Amino acid sequence: MKTAKTANTIKVTLLCSDLAFGGIQKTALLLADGLAAKEGLSVNLAVLRGGGEFMGRHSPDVKALCLDCTSQPLALLLPNSRLAGYLASEKPDVVISFGHSTNCLAAWAKLSGAYPFRLIVTEHSSFSARMARDSAFHRWRRAARARFLYKEAETCVCVSEGVASDLIEEKVIPKEKARVIYNPLSGPRLDAETREQADHPWLREDVSIPVIMSAGRLLPLKGIDTLIKAFSLLRRDMKAPARLMIAGDGPDRKRLEALSGELRVAEDVCFLGYVPNPCAYMPKASVFVLSSLYEGFSNVIVEALACGVNVVSTDCRSGPGEILERGKWGRLVPVGDHGAMAEAIFDIMKRPLPPEELKSRASCFSAERSVDAYYGIIKRDGTGAS
Repeated sequence: MKTAKTANTIKVTLLCSDLAFGGIQKTALLLADGLAAKEGLSVNLAVLRGGGEFMGRHSPDVKALCLDCTSQPLALLLPNSRLAGYLASEKPDVVISFGHSTNCLAAWAKLSGAYPFRLIVTEHSSFSARMARDSAFHRWRRAARARFLYKEAETCVCVSEGVASDLIEEKVIPKEKARVIYNPLSGPRLDAETREQADHPWLREDVSIPVIMSAGRLLPLKGIDTLIKAFSLLRRDMKAPARLMIAGDGPDRKRLEALSGELRVAEDVCFLGYVPNPCAYMPKASVFVLSSLYEGFSNVIVEALACGVNVVSTDCRSGPGEILERGKWGRLVPVGDHGAMAEAIFDIMKRPLPPEELKSRASCFSAERSVDAYYGIIKRDGTGAS
């Protein structure tokens, strides 16, 4: 437990949309815990909406609260706005916002002039990829809004070099405002979670059939249909005995289950649904596959490496290529190419990289490094409450 607050304590609020299962939410939780352990900081974790699998998993040094409010900026003008009330009563010195919509909301609050906090926004995905399917007018409108609002932030933390380059190319932020800080691993917590081995019939010691694993929200952008097609090729054309285990849930689940049936691999594809600890399943998998159309970083690849599991990933816009150092620590395949994915899975099953080397690479993304980098930004100009 930390020592008592002093007059020079810097009050930090981490602002997140919710604490549902997801990469942004896990990052916010880990950073809150890590920053709360630092001397001279008082840390609140404020979420716009309650509920979620990560609710209540924060350190006792973190004050967590649900504002139960909308992310619509006009709501800040209402006399009963709980976000406005929070900012007025708590008077945070620093606000760190997570995710684009929450960033914009925090920037509107800063723009109002009523709350003199320092704003650090964080970007977790490719800005241009998110707008790829928008009309030209909507792309222009969203980019113009982001350029206008992000002027209110003193720093924009990007979770990968690719995310930073994209924001700079789109002229959302100037180069000098961007700071790349990779998402944190959970360090000792991950080590403990990894030891919590999942009890599943496919993962037991007496079962010799290799398991291919993936994890994440079942959304179209995760490209799980590409993975299922690759798995079908692996079984049908390459005659490779294997099973596919997918951790996560979402609106795409029924379509993906139907696809497994159409390709006649349903008996060897297991949809686990939401699991609180995917790392419990990873150590006994032969390969972890990320099939996303785009990513900002990809926490789950680092978690797989930390478990000593070989990785195949799409070479999407940002994140995976940096983590795997252009293929040094795993295989990269073109987005949407299920044939190349099947070949990469087959190849890495035959010629895997040593687990200890993969774990060594994962250590480059420690929670300590990430927390220290954020702490440096906070302390750079922060002198605590007046």
